[in-house]
Amino acid sequence: MKEHKKLVAEGSPLLPLILTFIGVLVMALVFVESYLELTGQPFTFLDVAHKSGLLTAYKVSNQPNRGIWHLVGWIGSACFVVMMLYSMRKHFKFMQGVGSIRYWLDVHMFLGIVGTLLVTAHSTYKFGGIVALSYWSAVVVAVSGFLGRYLYVQIPRSISGQELKMDEINEIMDDITLEIDQFARGQYDVQHYFERIAGPKLERRHSGRDGSRELGMFDALWALFTTDIRSMITMYGIWRGLKANKQIPDHVKNRVFKLIREKGRLVRSIQFLEASHKLLHYWHVFHKPFAIIMFIVMFLHIAVYYVFRI
Repeated sequence: MKEHKKLVAEGSPLLPLILTFIGVLVMALVFVESYLELTGQPFTFLDVAHKSGLLTAYKVSNQPNRGIWHLVGWIGSACFVVMMLYSMRKHFKFMQGVGSIRYWLDVHMFLGIVGTLLVTAHSTYKFGGIVALSYWSAVVVAVSGFLGRYLYVQIPRSISGQELKMDEINEIMDDITLEIDQFARGQYDVQHYFERIAGPKLERRHSGRDGSRELGMFDALWALFTTDIRSMITMYGIWRGLKANKQIPDHVKNRVFKLIREKGRLVRSIQFLEASHKLLHYWHVFHKPFAIIMFIVMFLHIAVYYVFRI
C-alpha cells in the first residue's frame, strides 16, 4: 500500500526531544549564572569563561543593560524574530516545500519558549515600565502557544501545511481501511484490535436552527481533550495487547499499530473538525494581539536604549 504523502507525518519524537534537551541545558546554565551574579557569589560561569579568554567584553553585573545580560537580551529578541519564519513558511508559497510543517511548528514553539526565558533572565527580574507590557505579552504568547499547537494538529494537513479537503481525508481513510481489511482476512487475528478504535460520538449542547445541538466553545475544548486522553489510554492498551501476542511477528505488530493509530487520529479529527476550526479561530483572535504588542514594545525598547542609552 502506498504511504500517505499528502498527510502530515506525525513526525519522529527525536526533534522535540533534542530541542527539549538543548532548551533545558541552556536555560539551566543561564538561570544558575543569573543566581550567581545577582546574589554576588564569588564564583560564576562568566569568571571561568574569562579565564579561558572568552566573553571578556562582558562583566559580572546585576543590571539588564550591562554585562552578559545585555547579550542574553539580544539572543532572546533574536529568538522572537527567527521564530516568525514559521509564519512565512505557512503563508509564502516559495517556502511551503521546505520541510514538514510539524517540524517548523516544533522549532517555532521552542524559540518562543526559550526567547521568553532568556528575556526573563535579561531583565534581571525587574519588570517595571512599558517594557513589562512586552514581557508579559511574550509570556501570554508562549503559554497560549501550547494550546495553539494542540488545536492546529487536530486538523489534517498536507506536508506544506494546507488543510486537507474532506475528499482527500476520505481517500486516506479508504486506503487505511483497505489495508486493515487485508490484515483482518489474513492469517493473523488482528480484527479485534481495529474494532477498539471506533470514535466516541460528539455530544452537542446548544440548539441550532436545524434542530441539532451545537457544542459550546469550552465544552468542545473539554470534549476534545478528554477524547484524546481516552484515545491515548486505548492506544496504550492496544499496544500492550499486540506486544503480548506471541503469534504475530514484530513487523506485523508495528504496521498494525501504525494503521490503528493513524485511523484513530483521523476519526477524531473528522468528528471534531468543525469544533477545531472554531477553537483555532478564537485562539488566533486571542493570540495575535499579544504577539503584535510584544514586537512593537520590544522594538521600541531597543530603539530607546540606543537613542538614550537607558
